[in-house]
Amino acid sequence: MRTWLLVVSCSFLGCEPKLVVGERTDAGAGAAGAADVGGSAGAIDAGGAAGALEVAGAAGAQCPDNGNRPGETDPIVVPWATGFENGFCDFESAGGFCVGDGILTTVTSPTPPGGQFAAEFSVSTANSVGNQARCVRQGTLPKEAYYGAWYYIPVSATLGDPVNSLWNLFHFQGGDVSQKGLWDVSLVNGNNGDLELLVFDFLKGAVRTQTKPIPIPIGSWFHIQFYLRRASDATGAIALYQDRTAIIEADNIVTDNSSWGQWYVGNIGKELTPPDSTLYVDDVTIGTSL
Repeated sequence: MRTWLLVVSCSFLGCEPKLVVGERTDAGAGAAGAADVGGSAGAIDAGGAAGALEVAGAAGAQCPDNGNRPGETDPIVVPWATGFENGFCDFESAGGFCVGDGILTTVTSPTPPGGQFAAEFSVSTANSVGNQARCVRQGTLPKEAYYGAWYYIPVSATLGDPVNSLWNLFHFQGGDVSQKGLWDVSLVNGNNGDLELLVFDFLKGAVRTQTKPIPIPIGSWFHIQFYLRRASDATGAIALYQDRTAIIEADNIVTDNSSWGQWYVGNIGKELTPPDSTLYVDDVTIGTSL
């Protein structure tokens, strides 16, 4: 059994959660630990309701264990997909987990793009407690793959100043001790206030934006796919797709200098107006093609 201790530090348009793996005595929610959220926000107690929740099925039931769950650094086998028809158990059975102080549950409305259920990730960004609800796949990431998910955002929001505010949907993190964040796919307000996607490159400390921004739809499902060709030298590549249209691309770059990694999907925010944020996710995939 394992304890998940989640340490999160947020900076310009990106968060750097570091997972420390220990020993857990109970398969339910409530892993004890501490999380540093937002730099000077300091340490908070991550135990119980104020901490890293490991969420099982839709009603919080413990997920079945066939004894063959992958280890934290085992290779991720592709293709892989979950539509939350088994609650959040598809993440756990694949060696992943779900964390956060927000609400993680499954719903039938808004009508999911596939299957009966979708995941609801609700957070409050009023402070650093309760601003995260996400699920994670972890292991040795494929040499190259497309990481995808359908999102539904019912209400738009305005981010605060660009240094301290954040609304992150995808996060990639290297698992080596010396490496934290790798890539983020986040939301920002465009020139006219509409929400649009961008990519944050932790390795260069650079923001990669759209040349001709396409706003995300509010109140309808849209599809995000992030292509990652892993390389510790300048042979890597990334691309971000919105509804199968490439909106950000870069190649001949360093993309991943770690041996294993984690992919976070869900909702984490900071300094949003309104402060409460609910979004929905369905059909999370790791595949070899669009």
